[in-house]
Amino acid sequence: MGADMSTLSSLISGGSGALFNIPFHANATFTPPFNGTGVIHVIGGGAGAGGGSAASYRVSGGAGGYCKKAVTFSTGTNWTLTVGAGGAGGTNNALGGQGGQSKALNGSITLIANGGGGSGGSQLSNGGTATGGDVGNTGGTGGTGTTAFNGGGGAVGVIGTGKTGNLQRGGGSSDIQGPSFSNAYGVLTGGGQGGEAVYANLASSALNGGFLAGGGSTQANSSGGYINAGGAGGIGGGGGHANNNVAAESRGGYGGNGYILIQYLTVS
Repeated sequence: MGADMSTLSSLISGGSGALFNIPFHANATFTPPFNGTGVIHVIGGGAGAGGGSAASYRVSGGAGGYCKKAVTFSTGTNWTLTVGAGGAGGTNNALGGQGGQSKALNGSITLIANGGGGSGGSQLSNGGTATGGDVGNTGGTGGTGTTAFNGGGGAVGVIGTGKTGNLQRGGGSSDIQGPSFSNAYGVLTGGGQGGEAVYANLASSALNGGFLAGGGSTQANSSGGYINAGGAGGIGGGGGHANNNVAAESRGGYGGNGYILIQYLTVS
């Protein structure tokens, strides 16, 4: 599981009353250590991006959806948590993979944040949807088109629909940029900037996206073993596409893995 229960117990028994967070980066069964109230944040995996010389592979990945719900925790109820994987980047004139679905359920509540990328193919740039929560935002779309100057990967949207990759090929940035405060009262904080785009005549690698942000896309005019790589998405963010005049030397950025964050607000 994502936390040391002895540490959590000491926080509560110490009487501080402080909020604590329990993050999950992989599938798990969560049994609440205390009765109380809190919030669950669920983020789907970002889609990977296409890589290659043909215009049809200049597709950056869409971001995963975002779901949030206020809940009551009971020590007698188990939560089944599924964390979606980010989609793989495409290489050698291939599209990237779809992001995986993230889910939290306890028998009466089902929170779903779908991965970016729809069904793949022409839908690769679509952001994932989210259902079951008090908030359900669709992830930002990845850049796509027939020119090398398409946007990078999409970003996860916490306040509203996620931001898309911009026309300068950079990845979409989080809509909650700023420091990460672990004691934030029921909100997700610390979003990052989208990865910067890179253009080069030889090898080029775009920058990865920050937390919840998309990776940058890249273009190069090179051959002879120079690999052109798109930037990976941060948590839930879409990967940025890679374009080269030699198909076998482009690698699209990977989508960011999903994420689930459980926050206690009160204990009883």
